[in-house]
Amino acid sequence: MTLKITIRDIAFVLRCSGAATVAYMLAGSAFGLAHPVWAAVSAIVVSQEKLFQTRKAVVWRFAGTIVGIVIAVAAGTLTTRIGWDIAAQMGVSVALCAVLVRRWPDLKVAMWTAPIVFFSNEAGTSLLMAGYARGSEVILGGMIGALTHWIAERIIAPLEAKAGSAADG
Repeated sequence: MTLKITIRDIAFVLRCSGAATVAYMLAGSAFGLAHPVWAAVSAIVVSQEKLFQTRKAVVWRFAGTIVGIVIAVAAGTLTTRIGWDIAAQMGVSVALCAVLVRRWPDLKVAMWTAPIVFFSNEAGTSLLMAGYARGSEVILGGMIGALTHWIAERIIAPLEAKAGSAADG
């Protein structure tokens, strides 16, 4: 059995690793975000095989992230007032997100965004600011992942067309 490596295979590897690296560097160095790893993860998560799949992943990643943040901040703020600890706050947040995910499965990222907001919140920082920071990291990474895929497609498509016409000739 022979393994045929295509231009698209090489491009996928390069754009995933490149997007993750650039997202991490920008989030940490250029924007000074506290957890740049979430930008790198987001750049990878949105990177799909086809550009339309990447677009869909970006939309749902952003929507799920925003939903998870809003629910974590709201539930955390309300339950703190009645003395609930972080584990209970997280549990309520995940439960509320899960209710929405049962209706819209592509929002699944909301269920892990809520705990991330709680557990990455640093002392002296409000839950709202933690949510804003995590959202910024995810959106930055997702945008870089999508842009990297779009650029790669602009390079790959002509090369594939050229290779296809040479094989036909």
